[in-house]
Amino acid sequence: MTFNPNELILERIRSVEEYDPATNELVGRYTQIEEPSLKTSAEAQDVTDAMGSTVATFYKAQKGTFDFSNSYFSLDLAASQYGTEKVLASEDNKIIMPVSETITIASDHTAVLKYVPVGTAGAEVKYVKVINENNTFGDTYEVSATAGDGKFTIDAATKTITLPEGVSGRVFVNYERETTNAAQVTKKTDRTPKIKTLLIHAIFHDICNANIVYAGVIRCPRAQIDPSSTEVALSPDGKHAASYILQKDYCDEDGSLFDIIISED
Repeated sequence: MTFNPNELILERIRSVEEYDPATNELVGRYTQIEEPSLKTSAEAQDVTDAMGSTVATFYKAQKGTFDFSNSYFSLDLAASQYGTEKVLASEDNKIIMPVSETITIASDHTAVLKYVPVGTAGAEVKYVKVINENNTFGDTYEVSATAGDGKFTIDAATKTITLPEGVSGRVFVNYERETTNAAQVTKKTDRTPKIKTLLIHAIFHDICNANIVYAGVIRCPRAQIDPSSTEVALSPDGKHAASYILQKDYCDEDGSLFDIIISED
């Protein structure tokens, strides 16, 4: 008998996959999907008579949107939203990372950094601030090739800062370091999200027998993340939301926005 489903229970969207439409290469996959929503819209154009009565209404500029929130912050999704790529550090491609430290000054007036600082030789750290006993900032010291009043010296190789005699307590230091174990996503103002092909994988159940499970896929040939408003919640309970604009391929006569495919096997 021909498989002819109608009313089904949609259990959940189990994943959203992004593909490069030119190469069909997988470029992003998100598995913690919340509040997914698929919408379509069109612009109405009324045809009226001399009295202003509507004779007919035609619809044009049909498009769709697909929205969801990922339960976790996703670097891949952020890269897709910003129209860039996630960069992975390596021995041949080190990433420069800012570091801020609060260090206890030793009895010999030195403070040892956690990492080797990078930057202008002899001035890898430009300024440091002493922290007072009441946790406020005290005097500021500037790097110098030689010790002196209001100055400090730095030996980047040994990660050591030497402050003038008499300086004690704690010091706040900001600097940059190289790392081979990091990932970086950069938002640039001259880039917009690339057009992707989406596969939205869903799980359905038969309404008469919930033990019967069907696999479903919503295929969106041309989807582009809406860059007009992108928000990343910077909190543990925040969600990573995304909104895709679905449009037909201008050069495709078929002009489909998406397909909903449900399989019995």
